[in-house]
Amino acid sequence: MLKMEFEQEDWMLEGGCVYSDTDLFFPVGSSMKAMKQANEAKAICMECPVVTECLEYAIRTNQDSGIWGGTTEDERKSIRRQYRKTGLVING
Repeated sequence: MLKMEFEQEDWMLEGGCVYSDTDLFFPVGSSMKAMKQANEAKAICMECPVVTECLEYAIRTNQDSGIWGGTTEDERKSIRRQYRKTGLVING
């Protein structure tokens, strides 16, 4: 199991992922298995009551790996560029 240390924020305790296997949210590579894993993680995110807070945290703290706020690393790159320009986290 992947052990990651993050600055704990109150909203994290309400995350849909809190009882999920952490590894699910950190797929490795671009194989079909990794893509399936990412899609499973994103499905959990889409049902999560704190998905927006999670994405904002990922952008603010420069999380460059894993699924955060229902987004992959590549998806967050464009969100991060927009955030640098406007100071707003805009997904989609």
